[in-house]
Amino acid sequence: MSIASDDIGSVESGQVGEKSIVSDDAASTSTVRKVLKVLRDPGLAAALLNAQLCMRGKARLPLSVRLFGRICFRSGGDVKFGVGVCLVGNVVPIEIVSIKGSNISIGDHTFINYGTSITAYQQVRIRRHCLLGHHVRILDKNEHGIKERNVAPPAAPIVIEDNVWIGSHTIILPGVSIGSNSDRRGQRGNARRSSELFGGWQPRPRSPSNLTNCHSEQDAILHSTRY
Repeated sequence: MSIASDDIGSVESGQVGEKSIVSDDAASTSTVRKVLKVLRDPGLAAALLNAQLCMRGKARLPLSVRLFGRICFRSGGDVKFGVGVCLVGNVVPIEIVSIKGSNISIGDHTFINYGTSITAYQQVRIRRHCLLGHHVRILDKNEHGIKERNVAPPAAPIVIEDNVWIGSHTIILPGVSIGSNSDRRGQRGNARRSSELFGGWQPRPRSPSNLTNCHSEQDAILHSTRY
């Protein structure tokens, strides 16, 4: 028995329609779970609202960005936050300075602890699932040269790849590029590539499975005690 082409088209369109309904149902279920999670955790709800109030209009950020405490913002350039970024400025504020024409991007589910300062004259790019300890200093331009102190050297982009742990009081200087799954604690960043020694110390690889996302202020404080 032969099947008409119109019947075949009807069957195929029906299958596509069923797949679309299933995907829509899955997305709806995920949205409901996220809403319920926020409603059950007043601290998380406050952090989500705090991020929007403090940074809306100064940076591009999704509704899932969380800010516990304070942040000092000077945005003349383009600043973008990824999904689920967690900022903890509850002891001292986080500082972000983006000079006109510069670009700062912070990837999905990256955690930034209190006292961290990020300054961009050209570009600072922090990718996904990174952990930045307290009082980390990242700047892509030195304020003055060594010999000619009245002349500032040019800016050089900074790139921190996925799954990188930057420990407390680390200083990352212009032109530094840090490779994925690196562990850098208490060092001065003067290496140009992740394969070089980083401030005289070779980093240990990190496993992405060891990275966890903070979903509440308690989780964020737990992260901060590990630096």
